Amino acid sequence: MTAHTAEEKRHQHIVEYILYVWQMEDLVRAVGMDLGALRSHLSTAYAGDRLEAELMWFGELIRSLKSENKTSSGHISALDEVMIELTYLHQTLLDVLKDEEYGTAVEAARPHLKAMAERGAEQRTEVEAMLVALYGWLVLRMGGKTVSPETEESLAVIRDWANLLGGRYIRMRAGEL
Repeated sequence: MTAHTAEEKRHQHIVEYILYVWQMEDLVRAVGMDLGALRSHLSTAYAGDRLEAELMWFGELIRSLKSENKTSSGHISALDEVMIELTYLHQTLLDVLKDEEYGTAVEAARPHLKAMAERGAEQRTEVEAMLVALYGWLVLRMGGKTVSPETEESLAVIRDWANLLGGRYIRMRAGEL
């Protein structure tokens, strides 16, 4: 079976995977959970087996959103396990492994996350705050909105941390941590 985009992202960069799923949740809501509308949209980018793999994944996403009563907001519960894993890894890297490079990146990002949290809803964990900040930036960029140089600078620091976390996640899944 041909891989779909979400599966590829999950194996390549876990943070990008989460952001992708969040984006696709918004997309399926925007088209009213209509798989036919998604087929029309996706057929410009994919063909054959790849198109069918993408549509199967979107069908599952739509079923999950409907069965979990998240058709207007929220994220599928399948992401909960990933979020728990990332939060656990985050704490392990800081408190148990005392990963200096990772700790430095987190410390650099904390003031930026704090400033962003003061302008929006409080997040449950640092990892969630990081993801929300990156998703907000992604939505702004996709909408053609300009982002201030200060915000771009903040997001660069947060992206550095996200990339380290994503890399450490791959190493953890490979049994290298």
